[in-house]
Amino acid sequence: MAAALPGGAFEGGPAATATPVWISANLPVALTPLVGRDTELRELGELVATHRLVTITGTGGCGKTRLALAVAAAQCERFTDGCWWADLASTSGRELPVHAVVLSTFGIPQSAEDDGATLARHLQGRNVLLVLDNCEHVAYEVAVLCELLLQRTPGLSVLATSREVIGVPGERVIRLGGLRVDVPGGEVAMSEAVQLFSERAGAVVPAFALDGAELAAASRLCHQLDGLPLAIELAAVRVGVLNVTQIAERLERDVGLLRHPSRTAPARQQTLIATLDWSHGLLGDEEQLLFRRLACFRGSFSLPAAEAVGAGDDLSENRVLDLIAALVRKSLLQVADRGVESRYRMLETVRQYGEARFAQSPDNEAVRARHAEFYLVLALHARAGLDGPDQVRWLDRLELENDNVRASLEWSLPHRPETGCHLAAALWPFWYRRGHYNEGRHWLEEAVEQASDTSVPVQAGTLTAAGIFAFFQCDYSVARERLSAANALYEELGDRVGLATTLYRLGSIAREESRYADARTLGEASLAIRSALGDEVNAALCEDQLGFAAWLEGDPVRAAELCGNALATFRRHGRRLEEASALINLGAASLVAGEPERAEALLEESLTTSEEIGFAEGVAWSAHELALALAARQPERARSLLGQALRGHVELGDRWRTASVLETVADLVLCEHEPLEAARLLAAATALREELGTPVPPSERGRVEATHTALERRLGPERYSAAVEDALRAGLEKIVQSAQSGLTGVPLTAPSEQRGASDLTAGGEVKRDFDHRGLTDREIDVLRLVARGLTNREIGDELFISAGTAGVHVSNILRKLGVSGRVQAAGIAHQMGLLTD
Repeated sequence: MAAALPGGAFEGGPAATATPVWISANLPVALTPLVGRDTELRELGELVATHRLVTITGTGGCGKTRLALAVAAAQCERFTDGCWWADLASTSGRELPVHAVVLSTFGIPQSAEDDGATLARHLQGRNVLLVLDNCEHVAYEVAVLCELLLQRTPGLSVLATSREVIGVPGERVIRLGGLRVDVPGGEVAMSEAVQLFSERAGAVVPAFALDGAELAAASRLCHQLDGLPLAIELAAVRVGVLNVTQIAERLERDVGLLRHPSRTAPARQQTLIATLDWSHGLLGDEEQLLFRRLACFRGSFSLPAAEAVGAGDDLSENRVLDLIAALVRKSLLQVADRGVESRYRMLETVRQYGEARFAQSPDNEAVRARHAEFYLVLALHARAGLDGPDQVRWLDRLELENDNVRASLEWSLPHRPETGCHLAAALWPFWYRRGHYNEGRHWLEEAVEQASDTSVPVQAGTLTAAGIFAFFQCDYSVARERLSAANALYEELGDRVGLATTLYRLGSIAREESRYADARTLGEASLAIRSALGDEVNAALCEDQLGFAAWLEGDPVRAAELCGNALATFRRHGRRLEEASALINLGAASLVAGEPERAEALLEESLTTSEEIGFAEGVAWSAHELALALAARQPERARSLLGQALRGHVELGDRWRTASVLETVADLVLCEHEPLEAARLLAAATALREELGTPVPPSERGRVEATHTALERRLGPERYSAAVEDALRAGLEKIVQSAQSGLTGVPLTAPSEQRGASDLTAGGEVKRDFDHRGLTDREIDVLRLVARGLTNREIGDELFISAGTAGVHVSNILRKLGVSGRVQAAGIAHQMGLLTD
């Protein structure tokens, strides 16, 4: 048997032994347990058993080295001449060539012959696994050496780790991502990534444990870090001075927080930035340029987007594809989707690093402008596509691009208001159809702040879209003001399409405020313009809305005629969303006409269609009307549908329909068995309608009044009044929670008669808590600043929110306080004692 060299290697030539002997070789000892990676361990074990060159690639810090060590340790018995480890991190390729490091690994002295030939001669006849760690900076030299050794030594297998593939024939590649950050079912629990964080944090703070809010924060943190083990370990170190929530919040703005306290860790792993500096330094000039520019994307992006944004000045468009391929090979870019169109993404930590470099680039503004222009063009194409039979595909496309749309709006609104406002106005149909009411409102309020610096057509479009979204969230005075201003601009421009749009939306406001004559006048004026323009689909929309007003007013025959005509047009043109709305109106009209079976068929179809196309408002609205149709024959399903409807309308911020659902829950679900709770719901709905200025429609009035009468008779005047007072004190949010409890069978909130004496005044009346007038904590903060005379922009700066978001808060405050201006609101703030400090 051959004699062992230092480190346990063998000396001798090809015929040195006929019976190789297993030895322990030189694998490093792992100082921490491997967390997760069970699937990867199994797959790599199978690959190493069947392929002679296997490469683990992935971005810096994804755990390639630790996984390779675990794989090699598991293969020791199979490779009878040992598993050998060569760390190439400090290899230069010239001063310290790769083959010299490998010779040293086996304890083989250099000789006069070629080093590769020496290695091949010594490994001849051996059954060895050679692990080459950190190959990316010497990938060419590794490729040359591996090809030579694999050709000459049949018993040799190589497992490599590298941020890019080696590029040798027969190589099998495993692309390693982060640890799993989710668990089956989507609940917050100990995913692989969270387990690693918990274990490493426990090494810093022995009593550390994750539960409740801390577990949720750890899960969010691991999502932010894309499950990258190095980043998670560096974050865990901070639990000695910060709680998990604080770490997560700080990481959203500064990956520089991730620093390693270990003095023995390699320099490139002592901070995440150092790890990424190492990768960035291995890129060519053009690769570095495109990498920086691609960092302006958020989420995933397409090749056309990369070409439009990344090319320019000193980088031609026809180079972008090759450079993207290089960035993928070098693990700084990932192929995110190989569906109809390949898409790419950076891990968030990589993107933040690239963005920091991009921010210092002289072409920063020009690249961001190209990014905004690209998504404006896409949004305009989508807007046109949403008016055709391919609307679902365009909705899905915009959903896919939503992260980049947000980034475009965030930059362009303050820096290129013409582009930003145009983009926001073009996106409102998408936000509406997919139920992104709060987000749409936020961006459109931001756009209104900037619209004065735009052209008249863009200003008119911005006001129109912002007015529409204020209407969706039942801020009728704001909506009317914006739409009327837009209407005046369209008059000035002679824009008949714009006029038809604003008249139609002003008619919708009138309908919800029960001004049915105004709703008809405005709707018919819009219909006349659309018909004169030959716009069949939008004329049908006007008919559908006139039919909507008709059944609310109690005229189901007229509603059926108008909505039936509209439905036929929508089906002819393949307009599925509009078809769903017409079906709801026809179903509701059938209910008013006393035809629940016909209503059921129409509403089942509308619900199915709305769910298929992701039409959030349609789902919630269909569910409510269908519950009414099924109440007598399928009470349990009706109960479930009401819960779905209530959740949907509350999430959308549609308070008009929320009031209607609360009235239905009080009537159909709680009136008989929980009269006190039903009275609370009915009182909350009444208060909400009074706040909005939207009376109960005639078609629903009889049912609601009958419920009021029945409850007052069952409870008696005193108990009924106490329930009303209880509801007014509780506020809408608690009432909605109570309604959901009643619908799901969860024990209800104790009625007012069971509450403690502390809830009563000396005269036995229920106390009202007017301290905050139903305002949220954030709205209280905003009100204080309003009272100090700050503008929306100044409020935003003070609270670290956008001016548009501040404007939404101010609008909500004025509505809740029942005042029309800031001066009145400031007076109430003084009365509430908010300025005593």
